[in-house]
Amino acid sequence: MRTVWQDGRARRMLGAILMSSLAFGLNVLALGQVLFQLTGTTEAFVSVVASQGAGAICVLPFCGPVVDALSSTRVYITAALGKASCVLAIVGITSMRLGDPVPFILAAAVLLAVFDNVERAALFKFTAHHVGKEGVVQFNAVTGMVFQAGVVVGMALLGVVLAYGSPVGALLVSAGSSAVCAGIASRIRTVVPEHTQPLSVAMLRSAVLGLLGDWRRMFGQYRRELVVFAMVVTCAADFLFANSLSTLVVPLVDEFYGRQSWYVSALEATFGIGMITASFFTSRTARQKLLPFWLAVQAGIALVLSCTAVPAVHFAAFLTAGFANLNSLVWLLSSLQQHAGDGDKAKMASLRLLAIGLGSVVLMPSVGQAAKTSLSAGFVSVSVIMLVFAVGSIWPAVRFRPGAAVSR
Repeated sequence: MRTVWQDGRARRMLGAILMSSLAFGLNVLALGQVLFQLTGTTEAFVSVVASQGAGAICVLPFCGPVVDALSSTRVYITAALGKASCVLAIVGITSMRLGDPVPFILAAAVLLAVFDNVERAALFKFTAHHVGKEGVVQFNAVTGMVFQAGVVVGMALLGVVLAYGSPVGALLVSAGSSAVCAGIASRIRTVVPEHTQPLSVAMLRSAVLGLLGDWRRMFGQYRRELVVFAMVVTCAADFLFANSLSTLVVPLVDEFYGRQSWYVSALEATFGIGMITASFFTSRTARQKLLPFWLAVQAGIALVLSCTAVPAVHFAAFLTAGFANLNSLVWLLSSLQQHAGDGDKAKMASLRLLAIGLGSVVLMPSVGQAAKTSLSAGFVSVSVIMLVFAVGSIWPAVRFRPGAAVSR
């Protein structure tokens, strides 16, 4: 990892990712707590996750071509500031308490997801352009470690904030973290310039009008590599699993831990520690042929959580889940980054995020409906979904042939 940490640009980007992930860790749990307090069920939070997926679906077809045409660093900064603004809007809506705040929170959360997906597309392009192929897996592993470290710190910070304040205070800290992320990213200077165009109305109009042609060109390049699209679809699995755990951890604590909210932070932090631990072993564990195994492990963990009330098992399950989750995530992310052509990095990122959004829209409601029946039913539904992904991932594990990036 020395080569990554010795690169000043990489260090600054990792610092930005740390602050962004800290905000993410606060957002997920604080927003879940706010909605659980307002409604008393997980249904509102599930609706937020599904609606955020819908927002991603709407923006991502346009996001890829536009980000490919612009500076990834500038887009990243703009998206980070946009996220801070959305969180501040949620704070304002929650504090005003005018009528039913849930629909307004839902709208702000959808816009937050739009900025979040634009930020991820920009990061995908930044990594692909500024980290050599020989170091991309290492960088993504370090990125995963830093992201999870930020999430763990954010969740731990949430516990401190809740001890002296409210989830709204945690959201304010989250907004500040996103603003700091933008400030750090603004100091990044690229050595090898990206192929970008000056930002203008004409450029944006051209990118949008050329949308269909860009996508047609990209799909044409991969028409004989359908396994790549199978990999894109599989990307939804890891995020669906993580979101499902974040959704079900609140009723889990409510049922088995006497509604002591700090257990929510502790369990989620354990998941993050599992991911951090995995980042030290990805050179051996984030492998193509192990993809079905890691997805199957996540399915098994959800099944275990459906039938145990033992705290030690809960924490061990969350730890193992984080370890398995990072390995499948890193291999899929790295492989798609390396395989995409130079002019298609952001579009490949958009496809990946589109799959994640579709997965949230189509599958998260089923998790929510199952959880309304019982907590165990919710975890069983997650297990079944992950098992289907594990079986489907056998194709990429066997048939994908990594090689030189496809060029236009």
